[in-house]
Amino acid sequence: MKIENVFYKGLDGIKVENEYISLVILPKLGAKIASLIYKPQNFEVLAQPTLNRYTLAEYGDKFEKYDTSGIDEMYPTIDECVYPYDGYDPKMPDHGELWSIPWKVEVINDEIVCSVSGVNFKYEFERRIRLDKNIVRLNYKVKNTGTCKLYGLWAFHGLVACDDESKILLDAEKVMNVHKSSVYGDVGNIHLFPETYDVRGKKVRVDRIGPRTLEKTEKFYVYGEIKKGEAGLTLNKNKLLYKLLFPKDKIPYLGVWINEGGFKGEYNCALEPSNAFYDSVEIAKEYGKIKPLGVNEEETWYLDIVLEELV
Repeated sequence: MKIENVFYKGLDGIKVENEYISLVILPKLGAKIASLIYKPQNFEVLAQPTLNRYTLAEYGDKFEKYDTSGIDEMYPTIDECVYPYDGYDPKMPDHGELWSIPWKVEVINDEIVCSVSGVNFKYEFERRIRLDKNIVRLNYKVKNTGTCKLYGLWAFHGLVACDDESKILLDAEKVMNVHKSSVYGDVGNIHLFPETYDVRGKKVRVDRIGPRTLEKTEKFYVYGEIKKGEAGLTLNKNKLLYKLLFPKDKIPYLGVWINEGGFKGEYNCALEPSNAFYDSVEIAKEYGKIKPLGVNEEETWYLDIVLEELV
């Protein structure tokens, strides 16, 4: 494995690679994984910034003001909301605290160790990155360093370079719509997966991604807890399988974001495993689908990104 310092699209980065994978991390921009190339196909898996350049963000800013690309860590919320528990200032920033602030990044025994402390919430967050042939192994740890329970929502926010042949691979029978949709209707509507009927009664494929020219977005979650900790997408015109593996006992929920040109004119998709349901601590409390982290308590979990050739 080779590790080197690089300058990537306007920011200092760290590049790690082996014979299968090349990966770039931007320490000052939330330890974003900005590039993930599957070398046998010379294919960039991650969505890239529209302006082909990154700028440093300001804590508390709107996520959409900056690049919407690559892999960011969402914690302790996705949507901006009011923290509905005692102990902290109630304002939770858009897409959480971690994406917009610098992290400490160091190389320890062939691992890239990325760590950061919360700003308005008291916790320590760590993500360790290691390459294992065609797999990116991510190991996570969060510790509550405050004096009260902490209710934090974590979600993996990995925007990938999909196309109009991409297929969404889920072991699910139903999904729940969580954004107002011209296809799936109101928030809370339940639809069959992989095929359902839209608001006009037309049969549609839920597991497909349309072209950018549709100029719309969709967001849904697997209905209830997932059956197993696995989800996938086909990329590069069905030549590459992008698969996520994670522990379903700790990460029991899964969201899917699809941007068919409706947000900032961009085109991407994200599989978003999460420890809570859905998108904000406020909503998760309403559903009773979030667990607290006690004082000095730690939680650990993993996520593997597996890249496989498709015949």
